[in-house]
Order: sequence, then C-alpha cells, then structure tokens
Amino acid sequence: MYYAKLKAKELGITVDQYLANKGKRTHTIKKGVKVAKAEDINFSKVVKLNSLDVNDSMLKCHSSGLIVDMLFSHEGGVPVATNIMCTGDPGVGKTTVLLHTLSNMQKKNPNLKCLFVCAEMSKIQMFKYMRRFPVFGEVDTIFTSDFMNHNFKDVMEKLMQEGYDYVLVDSIVEVLASVKEDNSMSQTAAEKWLVDLCVMNNEGNNKRKAYTTFMLIQQVTKSGVFVGSNKMKHITDAHMEMRRESDKDGGGTYIIFSKNRNGQAGIKFGYQLTNDEVQYGTLVEEKAGEVSYSLTNETK
Repeated sequence: MYYAKLKAKELGITVDQYLANKGKRTHTIKKGVKVAKAEDINFSKVVKLNSLDVNDSMLKCHSSGLIVDMLFSHEGGVPVATNIMCTGDPGVGKTTVLLHTLSNMQKKNPNLKCLFVCAEMSKIQMFKYMRRFPVFGEVDTIFTSDFMNHNFKDVMEKLMQEGYDYVLVDSIVEVLASVKEDNSMSQTAAEKWLVDLCVMNNEGNNKRKAYTTFMLIQQVTKSGVFVGSNKMKHITDAHMEMRRESDKDGGGTYIIFSKNRNGQAGIKFGYQLTNDEVQYGTLVEEKAGEVSYSLTNETK
C-alpha cells in the first residue's frame, strides 16, 4: 500500500485510481493525468441544443477598428468565448499583428480587460517594440521572467481568475515548458491543463464572469505543420495562419484562416510590417471566385 501511495502521488491520481487501473492493459496511466473509472462517466451534459446555457453576452464581438476585423468574424470583430490559434514561421509578424489588434481593441473599448502573456521577449525588447508601436502600451502585460520563483501553473490560474475578456499568449510552447518543469508534468498533461484553463474561462468561470477569448500563438515545424496535440486543435474555433509568398525577400506576407467557425476561411489577406506601422490589405476585387487585395497605409 505504501508503494501504491507513492506511485499515485507521482502520477497525480488517487490510490483507488492507481489500484483500479494497475495491470489493466485497457487503461494507460500517464504521469500528471487523472484516470476516471468507467462507472464515473456522467452523461448529464448530453442535452438538446436549444437548451444550452448560452446568453447574449457570449455571442458578442468587439472591434479593433482595423480592417483585419472582417477576417475574425462575419460581424467584423473578435468574438468573445473563443479560442484562436495563430501559427506561422519565425519573423512573419504573429506577435506584432495580434498585439496590434488587441491593443487597438483595448483602446477602442476602454471597458474591456485585455492581457498579453509575454513568454518570448524580455522587458527591454518589448519596451523598444512599444516605442515603435505606442498603442502596445494600452494592454496589461505579464512577463513570465518575473515569476521564475513561482509555479507558473499557479500564476496563470490565479491571474485568469481575475476575469479577462481577451488574452494573447506568446507562445504556447514557452508557457507549457514552464508548467511542465514546475510541476514535473508530461506534455500531454500540460496541454490538458491549458485546454481546461481555456474552456473554463471561455464559459465565464472567473471573478468577473468574463467569457474570455484566448489568442494562442503556436510554433510550427519547418514544413509548416502545427506543433501540438489534437486536443489543442479541437478547442480552437479558428486557426489563423500567417505566411510569406517568398522567403527570399521576406515580402508577400498574408493571413489566411484555414479554419474559422465565426467567419470566412481560405481567403488571403495581405499585410506588411514597417518600422512603425502595420499595413493591412483591403478587398479590391472579387470575381470568378478569385479575390485580390491591395495594401493600405491605414494603421490605427
């Protein structure tokens, strides 16, 4: 029994769960993953769609005032209670474009509570960035480097309880790495923790009862393939990909949603980054199923 207690503690499960699954080939116990018994499965959440507990506040969109709003939803804004995954090659502008959108949304909607979780850049780098794009100063920012002496899992959970409307995480890989190291968790367990955190706050389970939207920046492989489990893919309502037409000159950058439950997908939307502005594409012509865009100097 002493050994069972030690193993259960190591795996993050109860002694009963460990004993119930020990030696059974049909059950795999992974470190950091809680295993539920078959008889504990609860089907009370199997309901008719017209009886779902969804209110008007969960169906809102907030605008950044930028042209890019029309990509996020048919209504022209970033929906609440949504998870948006953003992938793209290094240097393509993922952080710049999403933080630019978030900052302008905060500026346009002062009552919103927006947060940038910065796990990739130092304070000095971000300060220099803000001098290029002053609007970045509108958003609350947390640097993971400030919490090296804390369990970052606890930091994120406590912070999310404050109830943010929009949270930009840059990047998932770095946040999960900290959580894994601080809690001796497997990749699977860490991803499950993040999924649960997102869903819990999507549903307004925080102090402000805010239906949080998460913008999650994720890395891709050299061939452009998403890095992460299917669980991470399945909780995302939209997959925003940022690409270059040409690697040679760094030009021809565009945004395309390969998946978007709130708006259109499969349409290229041009953008270009300069030293102090973001130039977004505008729709100029649509015929025979083909859409073309030109760039505008509009940056808000």
